[in-house]
Amino acid sequence: MDQNGSFPGETAGNGNAAKCGLSVYAAAPGTVPAPTAPECSGPVSQDGLTGSLALQNLQSLNQDEAATVLSRLDHLIRWAQAQQAKTLTRIHTQFRTEYHQDTATLDPAMAFSLAAEEAAAILHIPTNTAMMLMSEAGTLCTTHTPTLHALETGNISYAHAQTVIDQCQNIPAKELPSFQTQLLDLAPEQTHTQFRVRARRLRENTYPETIVVRQRSAFEQRRVALQPDCDGMSWLSALLPAEKAQAFFTRLSLAARGEQAHGDPRTVDQLRTDILTDLLDGGNHGATCEGDCPRASAGKRSGAGRSGGSKTGTGCGGHGSRARTEILVLISAETLLGADDQPAELHGYGPISPETARRMAREAAKWTPVERNPDTEEVLRVGKRRKVPDGLKQLLRVRDGTCRFPGCRTNAVISEIDHTKPWAQGGVTDHDNLEHLCRRHHMFKTKGFWKACQPSPGIIEWTSPGGRKYRTEPRLALTQDTEPAPPVPAPPVPAPSAPAVAAPAPPIPTVPALAPPDAGDPDDYGDDPPPF
Repeated sequence: MDQNGSFPGETAGNGNAAKCGLSVYAAAPGTVPAPTAPECSGPVSQDGLTGSLALQNLQSLNQDEAATVLSRLDHLIRWAQAQQAKTLTRIHTQFRTEYHQDTATLDPAMAFSLAAEEAAAILHIPTNTAMMLMSEAGTLCTTHTPTLHALETGNISYAHAQTVIDQCQNIPAKELPSFQTQLLDLAPEQTHTQFRVRARRLRENTYPETIVVRQRSAFEQRRVALQPDCDGMSWLSALLPAEKAQAFFTRLSLAARGEQAHGDPRTVDQLRTDILTDLLDGGNHGATCEGDCPRASAGKRSGAGRSGGSKTGTGCGGHGSRARTEILVLISAETLLGADDQPAELHGYGPISPETARRMAREAAKWTPVERNPDTEEVLRVGKRRKVPDGLKQLLRVRDGTCRFPGCRTNAVISEIDHTKPWAQGGVTDHDNLEHLCRRHHMFKTKGFWKACQPSPGIIEWTSPGGRKYRTEPRLALTQDTEPAPPVPAPPVPAPSAPAVAAPAPPIPTVPALAPPDAGDPDDYGDDPPPF
């Protein structure tokens, strides 16, 4: 819809409507609801979402009129969220029925998963978000119909409804209706944050036994999460018991204040971050580290952690063992050797500065040479066999980045390499017939619920159980070639501690760096490969 309320290819009524600022939402463009029976008190239309809604001449409204419109629009949003919950429940019911008809088995968990995946693809949201919405929708449409009604009539927001659902967990079934009513009575005129605090206190005061049960359940959800940010930075967060989190934060704060007291110019936030980075990077700075040790004080070094692939061992009395990790960096030979300053690609994140990539390269434990087309700069394929070669595995990780299922963000590092066309059906082990899938979506494809094909290298086209088509594209395009050129040694990296680099001759090589040696190949299944 444009600023005049027109849809692409349509007009917003006549010219006068456009001049007076008519903005129209048509649920089904081209249809006009009309009464179909004399006894109907209002317009009746076809099944589904139809009709239209107009906001006219917004520029002429005074402050009170605009406030009224704003309030009604908020009511409309809440009504729409209630209808979305009903629709999600309907989709779930249909999937459950069709799954039972197709398989002659009752598997509510599988039917729910398939329904949530379809909803996620339709709404372009992550799978976990769709599962949460569908689960909440089922609750609203069954045990929490008063809450659904309050949402539909605009008395509460969807965030309020989520709080009601959350605080009603572990409440005895016989007492649930009355407790739900008490919660809804608290909601009016309260922001979501205010309501959440009051609702939690009401539950804890009324049912104190739920505190232990909920804390035990919450403890099972502990986790560490990585969220990429902009400009070469990422968030690393952890969900852990409150008392431990508070203690850790206090320790970091005290250590940061101590560094400032000794003249460190960094802010407390910067020092907390640098000290935590140093600890996770393998440091153990107690009384044993002092003097000239470059890692003895967070005030003597920057907060950047070392790249993966570092060697296990001890550096001094205060340094513990450092676990070997794998971080893939794709960097051209020209950038590596300083001939240009093109950004490198950090797997799981995106572009990083050439300076950062060169520093990581100097600390790499292993190099893997690959080749690019000098004209298109696309990476050429590697080898052709059932067992996925190590170099091809790394290229696929950089190409895919994540699971290739629509909307899934599971990192390729913890995903599985799948043959798009199964090996048992003649599928080849090459980049144009391989993709990363997380275990869940790998299972969906293997069992035939979702079907996939790769019409061109790296492009995956999916067909859902409902027959809808979806397409996912790789982070990095790979192209076919008849026979890769043999690699030749390249000059060493100009750094004292630089490892030897084996890479194809310029101008076409790229190098995924920082991969530790593999003890074995878990994808070598001998004479009994899996059916994918």
